Amino acid sequence: MANADRFEYKFLLTRHQREGLLAALGDELKPDTQGSPDGRYPIVSLYYDSPDLRCYWDKWRGVPSRRKLRVRVYGTTDGRIPVATFIEVKHKADGRGAKRRVQVPPEQTLALLRGEAQGLPFSPAEQRVLDEVRMMVTVDGLQPTCLMRYDRHAYFLGDGRDHEGEPLRITFDENLSVRFDDLSPKPDDRGFQKSVLPPEHSVVEIKGSGAIPYPLAEKLTRLRILPRKLSKYEEAIRLFGLAAPRAA
Repeated sequence: MANADRFEYKFLLTRHQREGLLAALGDELKPDTQGSPDGRYPIVSLYYDSPDLRCYWDKWRGVPSRRKLRVRVYGTTDGRIPVATFIEVKHKADGRGAKRRVQVPPEQTLALLRGEAQGLPFSPAEQRVLDEVRMMVTVDGLQPTCLMRYDRHAYFLGDGRDHEGEPLRITFDENLSVRFDDLSPKPDDRGFQKSVLPPEHSVVEIKGSGAIPYPLAEKLTRLRILPRKLSKYEEAIRLFGLAAPRAA
């Protein structure tokens, strides 16, 4: 389980901008091999929201303290990248973010969200996260809303540490797609028809603690790459979800 105060800057880049950024960073980039040797892996995410899309509207209105609930599945069915499933709570407060997550058995994920799975060997800290999740489902009324898939290429910058000693990661997400039915998350699921972004665009995220190192900020400025407030979930809902039928 991770529970860290961190920054997260997002950018929406064209293919030309992405190639320019990769060239500028050059040998400073080291693939995050936790997924695969070259740092590439698919992500399938199940997002939760209330029937009236309260999480979506809280983000749109800029509510200073808000939470998001999702299930995230990594890995491939051929075993090349091991399958791992996490229940995650992303908490935004006063411009800073924290992510609390627990790795769970894939076959019991949805039961855990409903509070139906008992007796699993979670630590006290993990159990607190699961208790928070159950409150979000049973009290706040969050329910499965949409399923999203994209391909990620993840790097560490330099030695993988920012100035506070925390990992500094840069990720490139492309081929974003979404659906509003068949909301059972499966690894490397490819059954999507609705594209969230044009094929030549990618979402870039820089994540760490403290602040972006000055040399990296200088490169972004020189390339005229500016941060943008962007949420994959909110963009999918804005494009397709407001009129989509809610999950039962």
